[in-house]
Amino acid sequence: MDRIRTVSGTGPVFIDSNAVGHCAFEINVYKDPEGRVRGSGHVMGESTILGKISAGQRVEIGEGDNGKRFALAAGEWSPGDRRIDVETGPDIIH
Repeated sequence: MDRIRTVSGTGPVFIDSNAVGHCAFEINVYKDPEGRVRGSGHVMGESTILGKISAGQRVEIGEGDNGKRFALAAGEWSPGDRRIDVETGPDIIH
């Protein structure tokens, strides 16, 4: 897979369309030989917000307060951690 860019910043986090706080994110975006796009990286923030991300059904983060949102799939998280690994789909690029 070829890395095509890194998307980073801070923005609001939404769980099931409800804002739950702000986090920082850094996600490397890759394209495979078939042209499929995916992102892999991490989100950093308050432990309480990351706990909600870990347990959320539909998690999105926005690029800035009024930016486009993209969906996240969260990895393993333990209470007290201030970072969680995430993956994204093609909506990371717009």
